[in-house]
Amino acid sequence: MQRKCLLLISILLFATLLNAQGLPKLGEYLTLKCDLHTHTIFSDGLVWPSVRIDEAVNEGLDAIVISDHLEYRPHREHVSADLNAAYEIARQYAEKKNKDVICIAGAEITRRMPPGHLNAIFIRDANALLIDDFLQVVEEAIAQGAFVFWNHPGWRAQQPDGVVRWYDVHTTLIERNWLHGVEFANDHEHYPGVLEYTEKYGLAVLGCSDVHYTIKDDFLDDFSHRTMTLVFATERSEKAIKEALFAGRTLAWTHDDILAGPAEITEAFVHACLQIRPKGMQRTEIVNLSEIPFVLSDGKNRTYHLPEAGKLVLRGRNKILTVKNVYVGKNEYLKLSLTP
Repeated sequence: MQRKCLLLISILLFATLLNAQGLPKLGEYLTLKCDLHTHTIFSDGLVWPSVRIDEAVNEGLDAIVISDHLEYRPHREHVSADLNAAYEIARQYAEKKNKDVICIAGAEITRRMPPGHLNAIFIRDANALLIDDFLQVVEEAIAQGAFVFWNHPGWRAQQPDGVVRWYDVHTTLIERNWLHGVEFANDHEHYPGVLEYTEKYGLAVLGCSDVHYTIKDDFLDDFSHRTMTLVFATERSEKAIKEALFAGRTLAWTHDDILAGPAEITEAFVHACLQIRPKGMQRTEIVNLSEIPFVLSDGKNRTYHLPEAGKLVLRGRNKILTVKNVYVGKNEYLKLSLTP
């Protein structure tokens, strides 16, 4: 009886830890939930910077970037002219009241297409980026040690047909090593076409909320979480997040549970989320250890929905399933092997 009680306690403890974490590690790397693109009232957002910290803590994020627009500040007559002010308010609030979230400095370079909008994060001084010439702005950001990524490349306000197009200026950025990532997902949109370019140029695949209102209004009234980036880092620190982003160890995770990223990272992460084990000659059990639901197809018009922390038993001799909510290429879904 005592052994059974200890076993039950162990199982319950494991379940508690799993539910608290929600996502598995990727080998030696921690899986960190990061939102790299948010706005406050210091540009065109509608909340005070400290609200972004509280939201991130409540949602279990590990890191958040305050990335207000440099060139577009409709509330400027009511707030400080210092372009670093929003970040400093959020950082100080996080350090004093909510140390559970890492606050990172950023700015959104706001131009027409091309080049479109870019985020520069891990910057030291946003005021120094207020430069008319686009390439000089990026050069200054790079001099500050920034990680630079292309925002919402298929945004219909700039690309009316929603098609992602690569322009000469983006090639220039690549040639100078001034572009490091692209948003696969932004707000409630996602752009599979970017995976053609992230693979070709070795760019990090990102998902960002680009939140302007409250997270509740923009996401949580209808979905369980915001759009975000999963960053696979050696430790939970700003330095480790920066290293992981430059190394491209990321996946985009959309508000409606689409994952996207490099094939090798994506496959390894999904396998870490799932336990696959035979249950006799004609059955396979798949257990989902994560908070990410998966949609599986056997290629024979049968679709299986594997909920978060759920399981299903497949009957038959299926060897390979297609994971319909996981992209590894522009028009390519992840293939999941059911054999050891």
